[in-house]
Amino acid sequence: MLSTKHQTKHQEDLASIAVDWMNTLAAVKEELCTSAVIDVLAASSGWIDTGLDVPEGAEITLLSAGRVWLAKELGIGFDGGMALWHRIEPGGTISKSIDTTTTFRAERNGRLMLIAKPPGEWLDESGRFDPAYPHEGASGGLTVAVLVWRGLAKQGLLKLRAVDRSGYARRELARLENQGEPPKGWRHLWRLGESQIFRAEAGEQQPDRLCCRTARDAGILQFPVDVKLDSSTRLAWAWRADELPSKVREDSLPTHDYLSIAVEFDNGRDLTYMWSAALPEGKVFPCPVSWWDKRETHQVVRSDRAKLGVWLEEEQAVYHDYERAIGGALPERIVAVWLIAVSAFQRGKGNCSYARIRLKTSAGEVWVGP
Repeated sequence: MLSTKHQTKHQEDLASIAVDWMNTLAAVKEELCTSAVIDVLAASSGWIDTGLDVPEGAEITLLSAGRVWLAKELGIGFDGGMALWHRIEPGGTISKSIDTTTTFRAERNGRLMLIAKPPGEWLDESGRFDPAYPHEGASGGLTVAVLVWRGLAKQGLLKLRAVDRSGYARRELARLENQGEPPKGWRHLWRLGESQIFRAEAGEQQPDRLCCRTARDAGILQFPVDVKLDSSTRLAWAWRADELPSKVREDSLPTHDYLSIAVEFDNGRDLTYMWSAALPEGKVFPCPVSWWDKRETHQVVRSDRAKLGVWLEEEQAVYHDYERAIGGALPERIVAVWLIAVSAFQRGKGNCSYARIRLKTSAGEVWVGP
C-alpha cells in the first residue's frame, strides 16, 4: 500500500503534468480546434463531460497520466491504456484508449465524454454499466489532455513534439507509425477495447503466425465461427511461448497474467487453454476476476518451462473438456475462437505465437486465420 508521502508525491506529479500540458497546448493553439486538461476520477458516479463539442471527422488525441486502482492495497491498478474510455454523445459507442496516448476520428458531431474505470463491468456498447457489478469501488484517477485538431493529428503532433517536455507527443507519433489493423478475420472484444498486442506475420523460416506481445496491458482477439459441439469436436493449433507474463501461479487476482487460446460457446461461456508458469498441466479453475468468474474457465495445457521457445502441436477434445471443466447442460455450438493475453496485474511482459488454428469435427475442419 502506498504511504501518505508517496500518495502526496503522486498527486504533485499529476498536478505538475497538468500545468505542463496546459502550457504546451497554449503554444500550439493554432493547430487545435479546442483542447482541455481534465481530471477524470475513478470514484466518479459516471461519465465525465469534457465540455468539448467535437465535429464529425475531427481527429482527437488523448494523453493520460495517473492510475485507476482496482485494489490499491494489493497494488492492482491500471493506467490510461487500460482504464480510459471515451464516447461521443448522443448515440456514440464506447472506445478505449489504446495506450496512455491514443488518437481517434470522431464518428459523429457531439459532446466528448470520458470515464476512468477498470476493465469489464459494461452492460452494452453504449457505455451503460452492468448493475450487478457496480463500478464505484475503484479509486485513483487520470489526468487527461484532450486535443481536438484542426487538421491531421500527425501534423499537429509533429509541432507539439517540439515543445512537449513530457514526451507524450513523441510516444504517440511512434505509436501511430507502428499501429496496424487486427489480423484479417479477427476483431477486438469490445468489452476490453482495442490493443496493439496481436500482429500477423509471414512465415519465412517459421509458419505463418499470429504474434502476441503483451506488456502491462490486456486484450482479447476474436474470430467468429459457427461449429457444432459434439463428441468429435476438437480444437487444434500450434504455438510457441517465448516469455510468460507471470512467474508464479495465475489462479489469484493479483497474479492473473497469462497467455491462452479459447473457445466461446453459444451459452456465453468460454473455455481457455493456457500456458502456466507454475500450475500443473490439467489444472482447471474459474477466472478470479469479477464478472469473468461466471463466464470463463481456464484449463492448463502447458507448464513445462523447458519447452518455452519451442513450437508445440496441440489438440484438445472440447466436448469432453467442457464436461470436465465446466459441467452442466452442454452448449450446442462454438461461436468464436479467442486469443487472450493479460499482463496488466503484475505489469510484466509476455510473448507468444500461434499457427494452424482449426476446429476439427467428424464433418471436417474449419480453419481459423491466418
